[in-house]
Amino acid sequence: MGTVIKCKKPRSKGQSLVETAIILPVILLLVLGIIDFGLIFNNYILITNASREGARLAALGGSDSEIIQTVQDMSGTLDLTKMSIDISPSSSMRKRGSQVKVKITYNAKLITPLIDKFFTDGIAKLQAESIMRIE
Repeated sequence: MGTVIKCKKPRSKGQSLVETAIILPVILLLVLGIIDFGLIFNNYILITNASREGARLAALGGSDSEIIQTVQDMSGTLDLTKMSIDISPSSSMRKRGSQVKVKITYNAKLITPLIDKFFTDGIAKLQAESIMRIE
């Protein structure tokens, strides 16, 4: 009868820790990127709806100050200091049958490191405009 040699199983206690350390930054970057995309998309939807409401009010004969107030009211959670509103033509030039355009530009701040390096100063410049015929 021969002797039986038992092989010890190699220790792998540190293996899972190393794997976690390697994959965790990738997962965090992915999750934060998804959150960033969701926030940017939400901001875009808000300014699109705000420009539409502003253009509708302008088409019905609203003044520039009323249009700006409506746009700001519709912008909900956005930082109004990062938003610019452009209304053309001016209220004195608007005539029935012509078009009015409300353009909103919003500078949205990104929160994810590395992804913000693809944008100027970590800011995504969002624009929305709506054009309607004056009634």
